[in-house]
Amino acid sequence: MRPFVFALVLSLFSVASAQDPPPPPPDVPNSSVGPSTDEEAEAAIDAFKKAMASNLISTQVQAVKDLAKTRHEKVIKALTRYVPWPNEEVAGNAALALGQIDHPASVDVLNRALAAGATKRPVVAACILESLGKLGYESATATLNKLLERSSDADTRKLMSDLLKAISRIGSVSSVEPLIDYLGAQGGGGQGYGGRGGRRGGGGGGMEGWGNRGAAVNALRSITGGDEQSAHDWEVWWKLNKSTLLAKATDTYRCKVTWERFETPTGKKAVCKHASEKNHSACAEKVRTRLVPEPPESDGDRDRRGRRDGREPQGERPDEQRRRE
Repeated sequence: MRPFVFALVLSLFSVASAQDPPPPPPDVPNSSVGPSTDEEAEAAIDAFKKAMASNLISTQVQAVKDLAKTRHEKVIKALTRYVPWPNEEVAGNAALALGQIDHPASVDVLNRALAAGATKRPVVAACILESLGKLGYESATATLNKLLERSSDADTRKLMSDLLKAISRIGSVSSVEPLIDYLGAQGGGGQGYGGRGGRRGGGGGGMEGWGNRGAAVNALRSITGGDEQSAHDWEVWWKLNKSTLLAKATDTYRCKVTWERFETPTGKKAVCKHASEKNHSACAEKVRTRLVPEPPESDGDRDRRGRRDGREPQGERPDEQRRRE
């Protein structure tokens, strides 16, 4: 992810440091805190609307961050109009704020934004991809796989690193073959590889292509647990191991009442631990299926999330006194 996007992410998320910690779990939505009440949501939205009337971009950005602390569907609705907001700093923070609210509606808003042309705004699009990866809902996969197929498009090409990271984090089985195709198209096919179905990929795209090929290989490793390099080897390996991996897959669910997440082996009935309580008779809502657990954060990702330098995005940051467009 580019530096100015890291600054946006870091302004929302921080990591407490510890000496010799174990490998940290992935940065995922907080499922230990239940949803806010209607009254709490309405009060937070009222305060948000008043703050957004300010002409100061910094005040608007802070209002978006503050609203994200309230976990409620009404908050998602209030944030929706700001994802396509003209100011990219406000829009990017709105996209990141939705990544903190673990609800399918958050994914719907972010998916629609990508489909509506957010890829033409790389700062905002990168924040959307960051949130989709963090939320981890498999419902985002179709949109992301379509973007992967459009990797030769100039706007999409700028986002490939962020796109591959989001696909990797969600970990959908449906992304494996598109990733293999992408790897082959970037010059990583290997000897004799002509693309699945006889399609042969294009050139490697220089140094950027090399980096994206590595990111595609890492995504395949994250999703499948395999350790191949070329598209040809991945294709052979996937055909040999797909059925075994699917049989051992794990489904992640969320409780629609408490918003807690829980896992169950694929094929087993999903039973929330609160199932015996009132209003929990049909509360399980599927998030995704993963073949292998999501890997821990890398040292680089953890360091970038852990910085506390307080910088805002560089490049297209508007003057603090600029009036809302």
